[in-house]
Amino acid sequence: MLWHTGPLIDDVEIAQVHDLAAAAEREDGVAPLSEQPLLNLREATDDVVHLLTWRGGELAGYAQVDKRGDAPSAELVVRPAHRGHGLGFHLLGSAADRAVEPRPSERTADERATDEHGPVAAGTDGAPSPGRDVPPLRVWAHGDLPAAQALAARAGYGVVRELLVLERPLGGPAEHPRPAVPAGLRLRAFVPGDDDAAWVRANALAFAHHPEQGRLTADDLRARMREDWFDAAGLLLLERDPAPGDGAPELVGFVWTKIPTGQPDAAREGEIYVVGVVPSAQGEGLGRLLTAVGLAHLAERGARAAVLYVDGDNVPAVRTYERAGFVRRAVHVQYARPAR
Repeated sequence: MLWHTGPLIDDVEIAQVHDLAAAAEREDGVAPLSEQPLLNLREATDDVVHLLTWRGGELAGYAQVDKRGDAPSAELVVRPAHRGHGLGFHLLGSAADRAVEPRPSERTADERATDEHGPVAAGTDGAPSPGRDVPPLRVWAHGDLPAAQALAARAGYGVVRELLVLERPLGGPAEHPRPAVPAGLRLRAFVPGDDDAAWVRANALAFAHHPEQGRLTADDLRARMREDWFDAAGLLLLERDPAPGDGAPELVGFVWTKIPTGQPDAAREGEIYVVGVVPSAQGEGLGRLLTAVGLAHLAERGARAAVLYVDGDNVPAVRTYERAGFVRRAVHVQYARPAR
């Protein structure tokens, strides 16, 4: 097995990971890697570790460990043709070993002198190596398939988080008119460059307690803006008018929509990618308003259905979406070993 930090070596290696993920999705009916790990393939950061293993001349397994945030997290995938031989357990053990190693900024001079590329011995039981006080590794299982459940049980991991995938059908624009915006508020489209800093600040406030969304930086925003699905008109900002003499309006909320490219028109699906409301404006019904705005925008763009992701324990948000007609489609699960 080869492992290294930072972006993958070249476009060939990146293409191999995408090919592996596509093969798994065809077999399982669910993508094995979420958006952030795919963006990390090209991100120049030493806080992300890539683990790759080959069998018979092809990439058979891949795992990624992201050490940013409060706890290290990982996602992994095994090519269907190479399943059933313990490769997933091997990857999980190696990922756990990498997760407890210090970040480059924390490494000693002797540790920094060690070559960052080289073979990795498999973990014996998927447990973190002793000696470092770090939170337990969290591992995503998209779709929570039976094979993932069995691997988690074998390695002693339990469920610590559920991410719900909700969906609802959409009619045409006439069935989803844009809602009226209350007096004192105004809605407008995001302007790349001009609004970057304000959006990052508002997002951090709205998701201060969210382990992934709340830590997005301007670089993370720009990485998403480079994706082929990005449309500035689909990121709608809700601003509060300033009091006389108080200067610029205040960004109090936003809804970001996403329509992946390459979909057939008859099955075009859009996503309520993010809905955020800053704490000072929460409790005013703005989440419901922004959800309705997002649905109207997706309908205007020809989407036939809408999906979104929400943490299962975020009861107010789940209720908001259920009132908007969403029902559960799937669940993604995060596993971790008990803290020692």
